[in-house]
Amino acid sequence: MRGSSRVRTAIVVCLGAAFACNSAIDAPPPTYRGGVMALLRQRCASCHSGTSPAAGYRTTSYLEVIGCTGAGTPATTGKNPPIVAVLDRPNHASLLSTDERALLTQWIDAGAPAIDGAVHAAAFVDPRSPGSHARFLRARRYRPMLQIADAEACGRCHEGAPTRDVPPRAPAPNATACTSCHAEPEGPLACSTCHGDSPRAYPPRDACFFPASPMGPASAPNDAHAAHVSPSTAKASGLACVTCHPTPATGDFTGAHADGATEVWFTTTTGAGAGASFDSTTKACATSCHAGPSAERPTPKWTEGEPMTCTSCHGAPPTPHASGACSSCHVEANATGTALIATKLHLDGLVEVGDGSGKCGACHGTGDDPWPKTGAHAAHASPSRAAPVACGTCHDVPTSFGPGTGHPRDTGTPIVTLTGLAAHGGLAPKYDSATKTCANVYCHAGPGGKTPTPTWTAGATASTCGACHSIPPPAPHTSGISCGVGTCHGGSVDSGTFTRKGIAKHVDGVIELAIP
Repeated sequence: MRGSSRVRTAIVVCLGAAFACNSAIDAPPPTYRGGVMALLRQRCASCHSGTSPAAGYRTTSYLEVIGCTGAGTPATTGKNPPIVAVLDRPNHASLLSTDERALLTQWIDAGAPAIDGAVHAAAFVDPRSPGSHARFLRARRYRPMLQIADAEACGRCHEGAPTRDVPPRAPAPNATACTSCHAEPEGPLACSTCHGDSPRAYPPRDACFFPASPMGPASAPNDAHAAHVSPSTAKASGLACVTCHPTPATGDFTGAHADGATEVWFTTTTGAGAGASFDSTTKACATSCHAGPSAERPTPKWTEGEPMTCTSCHGAPPTPHASGACSSCHVEANATGTALIATKLHLDGLVEVGDGSGKCGACHGTGDDPWPKTGAHAAHASPSRAAPVACGTCHDVPTSFGPGTGHPRDTGTPIVTLTGLAAHGGLAPKYDSATKTCANVYCHAGPGGKTPTPTWTAGATASTCGACHSIPPPAPHTSGISCGVGTCHGGSVDSGTFTRKGIAKHVDGVIELAIP
């Protein structure tokens, strides 16, 4: 009996030891939520959080922890992942105890699982994993996300799912809300979920998690989406997605949406122009956006990467466009047509002249004001000692604009034709375009004037008293200089200064005596 008891004791001991060994072997690996999260927040978050985290790396959420460092390297992957390797640096060596480092290492070796899920595998949360929920949903054409009747419907357990029971049941215990990661107003249905990187709704996707996806940076290093959505040479708002793609309503996964192919569809109402096309083999576009007159690159390729310049899409100036400085007619272009100084009007589907108002001031002045700011324009538009001069006094004012009308002229230079008040009294006024000098003009060539042939850029010299006629003018004018006496120019001048009534009558083609 004693021997038999010893045998039974030995068996019990062995079985107990075996059970203990198996328990250690079968113990689940640590998870982010089951210990790693608290460790990293306690030891690392003081430096690796906020808007300017150390090394460009945050440890305040699961995706941030398994994401990339500022150097673009995934923190938790590789033979010696950065999150572990950094602990060997002198400034990090004492951050974790031996047990804490072992916990972190075991977690990395296990694949850095988020949770020890009873329903989903640990990799279900990891965007890089072949077993991620994104790949699962894509393979099911997103039915679990969109149809609550589906056997694997997300909304049965998770808050924030696009489709839930009505009224919604309480979420399953420890079930992560979809909106904890998909925090945009549209939740998981935001365009950036599949196409870009929140809040950016267009490709490429996050280079850290999707480097080789069909819309990732590695697969299309010269992708031109950014150049179209936030261009430096087009209107400030950029181009809408619908310009090139059929854009579905939020949550509409029928038809061509989410079928694994990228459809490029141009319509005549989206700005690409009639007959626009895209070659899916060469990835070349033929649209009105690029194929302007004299364009050097009328059919650019989507991935060629070379920046577009002004002459890529149209000449500077185009043929048969009028020559001359671009800036004389287009307020957003520099003189040579090689750069833009603003982007409000460019590439909006219209050819705007000047500021786009359609008025004379669009090219020559500002808004409703047709007067340019150059030379003596301001002195003629609002003179301090005379009535304003009409534009038609010096220029043939056109009544129409465009090809065949003569306006604008092909040379881009203005024509000065002195008529009206300038030729008052039968004079034959002339303008010398080389010296920019007026001669024999009624407005200036009065009797005894000091400046009978003023230069357009002479400034105030040509408008001072005595410049156009002497004070007093020569005989038969009286020699008196009391211009404002009642019998002469009373009401025009007061103490040597023009009155408001005098300014309105001065240089109007009539010599007024007393003004009532």
